[in-house]
Amino acid sequence: MRGPRPGGGAWVRHLDRAAGRGVRRLRPAAAGTSGSPSGGFRADPAGAGVKRAAMIDAGLRERVLRALRDAGLVDVPGAPAAAVDLTPLGGGLRPRSVLAAVSGRRFVVRVSDDPRAGALELPVEASVTDEAAALGIAPPVVAADARGGALITEYLSRARPLTAEALAAPQNVVRVARLLKRLHSIRRPLRKYDPEALADAYTRGLGALGAEDRRRAAELRELARAYAARYPSHVLCHNDLIASNVLDDGELKLVDFEYAVTAAPVLDLAGVAALNHFDDDGWQLANAYYGASPVPFTPRELRRVVRLVRLVAYFWALSSSVRAGDRGPYAAFAARAAAALDETKRS
Repeated sequence: MRGPRPGGGAWVRHLDRAAGRGVRRLRPAAAGTSGSPSGGFRADPAGAGVKRAAMIDAGLRERVLRALRDAGLVDVPGAPAAAVDLTPLGGGLRPRSVLAAVSGRRFVVRVSDDPRAGALELPVEASVTDEAAALGIAPPVVAADARGGALITEYLSRARPLTAEALAAPQNVVRVARLLKRLHSIRRPLRKYDPEALADAYTRGLGALGAEDRRRAAELRELARAYAARYPSHVLCHNDLIASNVLDDGELKLVDFEYAVTAAPVLDLAGVAALNHFDDDGWQLANAYYGASPVPFTPRELRRVVRLVRLVAYFWALSSSVRAGDRGPYAAFAARAAAALDETKRS
């Protein structure tokens, strides 16, 4: 699910650097088109002029406003002041994404916390997102501010996140397979998926484990070694395919590429099944993905990768709960992951 943190990366050719701000943004389109900011808002530190939505705390609001200013979307010199309407968006374990409405345009601003094990650096994530957007399977990137930890994308007004049940519905299996095939066609080198490194990173610092967690950690390392020996890395995988990261606006799209890796297709196929409500461990999905070609692994092998993904997710949540000031969301996720593990048998 998550991989070791990489270094920096190249940007796609339509991104340039905003002078002196450490922000990279898309070249503006002609005035009045969807690619051009059409107004500004001169915000004071208290956020005057912002329509405050419930549940957006002052710290998050100020980070979002700073990202919009640095991207040249508000507070533009010489432009008339404009109100900014901020609305929190769901998805994820902590509130990080905000819908920002500015002068008739809407953007999604996602702010990141301190670097986390396995997460791409923001410029790399923005580049991957933009390449996926060029294929029509992700929202276009507007700006990325590595210094402020903010990624701004276009808001897809017709898109809605799927639920775990909807993602696993029979009518969506072929659609998900087609989405993953398009994603896996991107030829962009990233660091390789290394589950053994993840096992070390996510169990380090947990202190003394109870008997059940010691057994789970041993199984995680066993499955990680087996995966590394069996599956060469050769395609770009999303590697975090919870339902809220899959949007539907008539066509399926992906968001939040921060844990993308180079891996084998089985990682995303197993990831969809492991993190959502698939009763067959994703075997129908695998058959839809490979079509007329034979599936290059057995149902048992797929089931083992599904269990690997669930174990990685479990220890990621435990590790995150130790580091987070608010352990509640991560602890709850870990409990759900443990329940899913207990419901399935080792293979």
